[in-house]
Amino acid sequence: MSAPAGTDPRWLRPCAGTWREGRGPVLLCLPHAGGGALSFAGWEQHWLGGFEPVAVRLPGREDRFEEEPVTDWTALVSLIADALGGLAYRPLAVFGHSLGALTGLELLRELRLRGLPDPVLFTVSAHAAPQQMPCMARTPRTTEELLEYTRRLDQDGLGDLLDDSEWREMVLRPLRGDLLLHDTYTYREAAPLATPFVVVTGEQDPATPEGACAGWAGLTSAGCVRRGYPGGHFYLRERRDRLLADLSRDLERALSAGRAPAEGGTR
Repeated sequence: MSAPAGTDPRWLRPCAGTWREGRGPVLLCLPHAGGGALSFAGWEQHWLGGFEPVAVRLPGREDRFEEEPVTDWTALVSLIADALGGLAYRPLAVFGHSLGALTGLELLRELRLRGLPDPVLFTVSAHAAPQQMPCMARTPRTTEELLEYTRRLDQDGLGDLLDDSEWREMVLRPLRGDLLLHDTYTYREAAPLATPFVVVTGEQDPATPEGACAGWAGLTSAGCVRRGYPGGHFYLRERRDRLLADLSRDLERALSAGRAPAEGGTR
């Protein structure tokens, strides 16, 4: 099936490779810094509450490698919102990992500004609450700082790739642009969103120390649940089955009840 009406296939890729028939609910997946649509490969093999997983395809990586990464927040969220087309009027949930969590927050705010329906669920993964980020933009990171960042957070065997100059540039080019975007993020006060949140983290993630995620609850008026999983910043690789089983239940409840999961608390 071709892309739904108004949807831009440059920006959006169904994880299954082809679009489903009909007008069912959609789970929009936003990747981490330097990541791409393939970060969510295989998610279509899980139930996910009946939602169709659709990954955002960002410039500067994968089959958009020749394009320059987007380093302006206003432009980025506007382009993603434009790309949704008719998907914005379906039941929509958003999952954002790391930088994708910030992108997801700003996208939800952009959808509200446009008068579009509120997503039924926002799952925030592996990022501190934006109110706790530094207020001052930092200078662009050097190559050595980018390498250190990658090796510190990523335990997926990238070490050998980073030692090869050709592969290193393929990894660092989108990461450099994404971290410039991240490091120039400025938190803005705004009315709480009407979408329920689920905040998920790796229990050994250095990017989300104790208490770093509490502020997410203040950004929604619809309830916020917190969960922890064994692992570090990329816990969702090793714990994917458990995470997606929980996410499936979250999505089912959000779609049927119009609110966040009722169990509450951290586990």
